[in-house]
Amino acid sequence: MKTVQELYSEVIASDKLKKAFVKAMKANKLEDFLKANGCEATAEEVQEFLEAKAAADTPIELTDDQLKFVAAGTFVDSVECSHKGNTCNCSNSCIRDCC
Repeated sequence: MKTVQELYSEVIASDKLKKAFVKAMKANKLEDFLKANGCEATAEEVQEFLEAKAAADTPIELTDDQLKFVAAGTFVDSVECSHKGNTCNCSNSCIRDCC
């Protein structure tokens, strides 16, 4: 029998299975879908799996200072830089406008 993870991987890879999964969810027949696709999990186990997956896929939030580096094309912690005589917060590779 397949695990929830194995069936999830198959559903993600198949438009046909995606449609069948959504249809089963809407009709409140998820356990029938699971059995038909060789998975012994319960609807509750699938819900827990999907919630855990969504939580793991949640992007991390960046601070405003980190976002400045992303906008500049780099993502490193700032350090004091005196490249070209300037003293400013700059990336380690000194590619910020201040340098």
